[in-house]
Amino acid sequence: MERFSLPALEYHVAHGCNLSCQQCSHYSNFHLVGRLPTLADAESEFSLWSHRLKPTRFALLGGEPLLNPAILQHIQLARQHWYDSELMLVTNGFFLHRFPELPQVLVDTACQLEISQHGTHQDYIQQFREVKAIVWTWRKQYPKLRINIRKSHKGWMRQYNLVDAKPMPFNSDPDAAYRVCMQRTCTQLVNGCLAKCPALAYWAQLETKARLESVSEWDLFRDYEACPPSASDEELRSFLETKSIPQCALCPSRRVAFRHPSPLQRSNLQ
Repeated sequence: MERFSLPALEYHVAHGCNLSCQQCSHYSNFHLVGRLPTLADAESEFSLWSHRLKPTRFALLGGEPLLNPAILQHIQLARQHWYDSELMLVTNGFFLHRFPELPQVLVDTACQLEISQHGTHQDYIQQFREVKAIVWTWRKQYPKLRINIRKSHKGWMRQYNLVDAKPMPFNSDPDAAYRVCMQRTCTQLVNGCLAKCPALAYWAQLETKARLESVSEWDLFRDYEACPPSASDEELRSFLETKSIPQCALCPSRRVAFRHPSPLQRSNLQ
């Protein structure tokens, strides 16, 4: 069977997060609820697609993936299914100390550890130094371990507007919004289906958490239908090759940079 190529495929192993980065593209700042995906969940969802898709990169993330106590087994399972993809674990690093066996599992599965730095605020940096200390130790102990610290706070952009403390969409040209989108290649595997981006994949959870059910401005997102595993090869090819879609109109058409408050601050005004 033909396997279709795509730049990246991402899977949440946790929706919640210990940090609160405003304008998070995964809405983690709203502290979305939802049970942690089990290994059985992941096995079921991976099995639907691993024989049809060949992502260049497969990433386990969230939320904060290290909130899932079965993260080591999730990494091993991901490698079994996505055997010829670059494997990556994306984390803020604050719970690395909970998993002393993690570096060896990463080496054994050829999985890169990608640690996101989410700001330069003094209170945050003070705690992030502990993360970096663990990283330096692991680098010395495991020479084959690939670790990267990405400065995710650089180029941070607004994903939505805030009106009366509620997230509200932009009114953009879809093509222009797609061109500046930082998630345009971040296909999500969620509930067994493929969603074009994180904003669409987890919007239903945001709708419930932020009580947006009556906000008609979000109708395009509300009406979005992800690509199901029953899709034909032609439908799957069309999903993967299509660039901008009508829903892109609700995202910004230019990158409006801003410096969000300390991610350690938890607020309902996100």
